[in-house]
This record gives sequence, structure tokens and C-alpha cells, in this order.
Amino acid sequence: MRHLRIGIPRGLLFHCYAESWKLFFRDLGCEVISSPETNADILKEGLRHTVGDLCLPVKTFLGHVAVLKDSVDFLFIPRYISIEQESYMCPKMIGLPDLARACFTHLPRVLDPMFHVKQFGDKAVAEFTRPVAQALSLSSALTAAAYKKNIDHDAEVPAEQHRLSMLLLDKEGSTSPATGRMNIGVVGRPYLLFDRHLSKNLFAFMRKLGGNPVYIRPDAAEIREAMTVIPKWVYWDMGKEVVAAAHTLFKDDRIDGVINVCSSTCGPDSFTGDLIRKRLNQRNKPYMSLSIDEHTSDVGIQTRLEAFVDMIAKVTA
Repeated sequence: MRHLRIGIPRGLLFHCYAESWKLFFRDLGCEVISSPETNADILKEGLRHTVGDLCLPVKTFLGHVAVLKDSVDFLFIPRYISIEQESYMCPKMIGLPDLARACFTHLPRVLDPMFHVKQFGDKAVAEFTRPVAQALSLSSALTAAAYKKNIDHDAEVPAEQHRLSMLLLDKEGSTSPATGRMNIGVVGRPYLLFDRHLSKNLFAFMRKLGGNPVYIRPDAAEIREAMTVIPKWVYWDMGKEVVAAAHTLFKDDRIDGVINVCSSTCGPDSFTGDLIRKRLNQRNKPYMSLSIDEHTSDVGIQTRLEAFVDMIAKVTA
């Protein structure tokens, strides 16, 4: 008997949960197929199936759906509503399975389990894995156990980037006059930062310019502290982390400047970007908001980064 093929589009929450999801389904005896890294053709395919007011990451995600849909038995498009009691995911993330069904006329069966801590509390994992178990004709208890065993945030790309950044800061400290290298904090949603096509390979280009890109994942204490600085608690999961990361980086004397990478048509990003600019940069460090959409060119991003690095060099000289 062949293994069922589970397709996981390489977009949005893939950049936060990819390794955990793959291990979860492999533990259940499935073959996992991921779409390739984003490229111009995948983005073009996503644009062809969507309407103009969707944000770039969602358009890209649908391009990955288009690549996978004819080669798998199931598409895994989970409905993440809340991952903690105090906040929600973005509305488009919540409606992502419905959006995919609306944009394509022929899809394989969509696995769309709901993760909703605010509603289910301690039973959130059981409620999330139960429809997966039903679809794959497996035991609910076995499926829940496989999920709990394999979900490991420390194994994902954001955690690894955080570890590398902390090692770099501990080793090099603040800007070194001898090397001229500067530490530049980068905040933004993982699916923008760690998709090399969408971010225009931002991290690599910053290193080429002589900067050390620094990405952090704020812990619970840092998030609570950041929320006391702004007028109102941020109720979006990822938006809250972006704001807290910016607050932490602005306070760190080893950081010479901060870049906020955001999607031009993202409502939550426009809100959090305003908070970062007006409320959090109390030390007046060099700061740049880098807004990206499907029309953004590599050269345009590189020119802005070059100007930002030049500005930091003048400020720290």
C-alpha cells in the first residue's frame, strides 16, 4: 500500500512550523511533499489566481498551492486562529483554507484542522489533530501524540536565526571600528524575512554591504515589557512579536540600526509599523521601514539598503 502524499505549500506558516509538520506526518506514515522555494514563476502563478488587495505573502502561498495541487492526495492548509489566550492570527490566515478553495476549481482534499487556543484551551492539540486522524483513518490518540512529540519551535528557522544572531552579538559586541561592520536589527514576519525571493535575499545583501543582520525572537518577558510602552496591547500573534522585537533591538546598545520589513497591503503591518516608528524608537536610532509588494525590484531594495547603511556609518562615525 502506497503512502498518502501530503502537500505542504512553502508559504506563510511553513516558515514557522515546516520541520515539525514534516516530522508529524512522516510519523503518521505519510509521504510529505513541499513545494520548491519561491521563484518568479510561483509568484506569477499566485498573482494569476488572486485579486489585487491580498497581501504579497498570501498571493505567494496560493502560487505554491498551484504548484502542488495536482501531485498530492491531500493539501495541508491548517486554520490557525489563536496560538495563545491573549491574541489572534491575522484574518487572512484564519480564512486561508476557504481562500484556497475559492481560488481554485480543482483541488485535492484539503486538510484544514483548526488550532484555536482561545476556544479550546488545553484541548487545542486534540481538536487540531482529530480531523487529521479522521481523514487519514488513524487513531485520534496516536495522532495527537505524534503532534506533541514533533512540534518543536526551537528546531525551526526563526529559532535558528535567533541563536545565530545571539552568538554573533556575544562574539562581536557593538560596531567594530576596525572592521567597519555594523549590527542591524531586522524585524518582520518570518514568511517575509525567510523567503529569499520575497525579501530579495535581504540578509545576504546586508552582509555584502558590511552589516550583520540581527534577528531575534522576543521571549514572554520582552513581549510584556514592550506592551507596556505602547498605548494598547497588540492582539495579533505575529504583530506582537514584531513590535516586541523592535523594542528589544532599539534598547540594545550593540544594535546600530533597525529595519522593519513589511508587506505593503498588510493591515496589521501598517498598524504595528506606526507603533514602532512613533512609540518605540526612544533612542532615535537609525530606522527604516521596508515595504515590499510584487512590484518591488531587487535594485530598489538594494539601493535603499545601501543608503541606510551609509546613514548608520555617518551616525556612528
